[in-house]
Parts: sequence; structure tokens; C-alpha cells
Amino acid sequence: MLFNSLPFMLFFPAVVILYFLIPHRYRYIWLLLGSYFFYACQDQSATVLLMVSTVITWSAGRLVYNAETQGQKRLYVGAGFVLNLFILMYFKYSDFILSLFETEREFSLLLPAGISFYTFQSLTYIVDCYREEVEPEHNILKYALFVSFFPCILSGPIERAKNLIPQINEKHEWDPVRVKEGLFMMLWGYFLKMVIVGRLSILTEFVYSGTGAVSEGWFLGGYRGIPMIVALIAYSFQIYCDFAGYSFIAIGAARVMGFKIMRNFRQPYLAVSVSDFWRRWHISLSTWFRDYLYIPLGGSRKGTFRRYINIMIVFAVSGIWHGATLNFLIWGILFGIYQVLGYVFLPLKEKAGSFLKLSSKEGMGRVLCIAYTYALVSVTWVFFRAGNVMTAIDELRRTFTGIRLSQLTDGTITGLGLGSLNLIFVIVALIVLLMVDIMCEKKNCEVYSLLDRTPVVARWCVYYLIFTMIIFSCNLSTQEFLYQGF
Repeated sequence: MLFNSLPFMLFFPAVVILYFLIPHRYRYIWLLLGSYFFYACQDQSATVLLMVSTVITWSAGRLVYNAETQGQKRLYVGAGFVLNLFILMYFKYSDFILSLFETEREFSLLLPAGISFYTFQSLTYIVDCYREEVEPEHNILKYALFVSFFPCILSGPIERAKNLIPQINEKHEWDPVRVKEGLFMMLWGYFLKMVIVGRLSILTEFVYSGTGAVSEGWFLGGYRGIPMIVALIAYSFQIYCDFAGYSFIAIGAARVMGFKIMRNFRQPYLAVSVSDFWRRWHISLSTWFRDYLYIPLGGSRKGTFRRYINIMIVFAVSGIWHGATLNFLIWGILFGIYQVLGYVFLPLKEKAGSFLKLSSKEGMGRVLCIAYTYALVSVTWVFFRAGNVMTAIDELRRTFTGIRLSQLTDGTITGLGLGSLNLIFVIVALIVLLMVDIMCEKKNCEVYSLLDRTPVVARWCVYYLIFTMIIFSCNLSTQEFLYQGF
């Protein structure tokens, strides 16, 4: 059941209405049933696996918390991690591992929906119990709701036990203000997915598949130059709007019911460095790696060289988390190299900025840092999107060769699958997105707070405008969210 599907439009109101109608002590049971139904609609065969993972981590958490010695605690933590990661690796990485030994399986394993997300989420519970940051949940059904909570289970945000489990025990009253905030966040998420992604995906697929390419002026059987640059920019916003759109819908849906889950994006393309980008992009995953891998490895506490090694390990693992292919590993390693080089050349950057009287915090210096960071990040998306490394290298080569400015005015851009009307439509939508991100950055607020500060008439005009744009995009919104493949 996709967020952008008619069944969800019927499912969500029914869940919310009954959630507030039934007595508080039974609400978690209703949400648990709804969450398992939601998950089963997406991947019915994997519900048993979800239950197994839930039982393992719930048991491990209780054993860890009640262990009498530090050695026992570590043993139970290790056992819980090994068992859960084994399940993840078996279903996600066994085909890749077998291919290294040039052997093939007689059958193909389907990746269970959301396994990367709910595995990491449930592992936080074991560690938090070990650190005594959360007490073990005695009611396994409430813990099962934490693992399977339907807004988060397929693509995050990856919640923390110490944040979500206490909220399951709280009594949530119907709050019109909170419901309004949640519904607008969902509306904004649908705008990103249906209006922007629905169109950009047509353009990127058209260019990268070589559809419409002709012999004259093209290279290696596909587009080159300006069309590839346009596709590079389009894909960078496609993946941002796709994943941020999912996160906004998830956060908004949870907020309608009274749950406050982690913010997952904070204007990532306004970052002034790659390290700043990762403080803004997929925040729930980046902070997971920081708290549960980088810091346990030693973080920056064991010297500069060890710090760089830890950064490289974290980003290599992050790449493999996304998929067991060489291109994902390179994608992660590139980000690690960016970060290490950023720290190495930071003194030189500061001296150059001081000499040129430019600051990354304001003015032209900030604009240049944002543009430079965006360019670096966009290059990595080529490896993220491509099916293999050679394809990515070929696409990068075609992006930066054969650039002819005449392609901007000779109809090439309007011939990239969208046509003039849809191209103008998505450009306007992207301008709206950038304006909203800039204003949220300037005022340090979330999108619903930004709108609350506008006059009532202007606010309702925005509501109707966004809703109308979504309605006109319904025929472009049937594809699943990109991160549901991880």
C-alpha cells in the first residue's frame, strides 16, 4: 500500500477516526493491527520475518537490561545484533556474496519491504537498553508497534526507542491545531512526490535511457552535454523530493495521531559543505550511523588519522546499506573522501576566505559554498542512480563533454520527454520548493510553521494552489517511492 495510492487515502482516515474513538488503553492494539495490515498489503510474505525480528530484539532488550554483569550485557547485545544483521544480510546481501565466489542460487530472494529500516530501528532498542537510556518494554505488543509503526516502517524515518515507545503509552487527545499541522505536512509531501517527482522522473528516464536520441550530435549511443546536465540536476531534485516527500507524509501522518517522529530533511541543498549536507540529509540514518557506529568506533577521540578512518568506514557501510553493489559502495566512499578532504583543507579554505573577505555564513561566500557542495553531491547521485559502475562513468563522461549552449534554445530541452507545458509546470514547482526551503532556512522553522505566519487569506490560497497542482498530477504519481527499494 503506497502513500500515493487510493487504498491509503481510505486506510488512513479510517485508522485515525477509530484511533480517537476507541478507549486509550486499546489504541495501541488498533494501531498495531493497522500497521501490520499496512505492511501486509505491501509485502504479505514478509510479515512473519517482521514478527521474528520483533521477538528477537524485544527478548534481547530485556536480557541486556536485566543482565547482572557487563560481560553478560555485551553478550546479549552482540547476540541481538548478530541475529538481526544475519537476517538482513541473508535477504539483502547473500546473492552478492555468492556472486563473489561465482556461484548462483537456484532461486532468487525477494528483498522484504522495509527490512533495512525496521532492522536498524529495532537495533536502537537493544543499544538503548544496554546504555540504560530506555527501560525494556514489558508489553511485547507495544514494542511490536514501535517496530512496525506504519508511517515509518517502509522508508523511515528510522525512529529511536527512547523517543517513540514513551509516546505509545501517552494518551493523545484530538487537537485541531496539531491535526492541521500534520495534514499540511502530508499535503506538502504529496506536492513534492506527485507534482515534482512525477515529472522529473519522466525527464530523467527519457535522457538516461537514451529515448529519442539520434545519431547526429550524440555520443556513445546517448545524450551528451546540456541534456545530461539537465538530467543530472533533475535527478538530484527527483531523489530529494521523492524521499523528503515520503518523510513529510510519514511525519505528518504520525502528527495527526499525536506522535512526533524525527525530522528527516532540513534544506539539504542549502548546505555549505558535505559534512553540513549530511547533517541535513536523511537525518535519521546519518545520526544512526553517528550514534551507533561512528562514536563506538572512537569518533574523533582517538586522533586525526583514526577519525578519518572512522569516517571512511561509516560512509562505506552507508553505501552498502543502500545496496550490495559496487556503485553504492563507490557512492558512499566518495562522500567519505569528500568529508576527509574537507577537514584536511579546512585551514586553507578559512585562510582563502579571510583573504578574499568571503564567509561561508553569509553573502557571496555562502552562495559559492552552497553551489560547490551541490555540485559535489550531484556527481555522487550518478553512481547512486546507475545500475553499475561502467554506466555511471559513461554518464559522467557524456555529462561533461559535447556541451553546446545552442542546446538551450534549439528545442532540445523541451524535447526531453516532458514537453513545454509540463516543463514549465515543474520549473515553477521547483522555484516554489527553493523559495520555501530558503525561507525555512532563514527563519529556522518547519514548513507548516512558515505558513502559519502568513495571513489567513494567503494561507488558504496556498492550500488550494498546492491541492490543485496535485490534482493535475494524479496521472503521474503511480510509481513507488525510491527508498522503498532499500
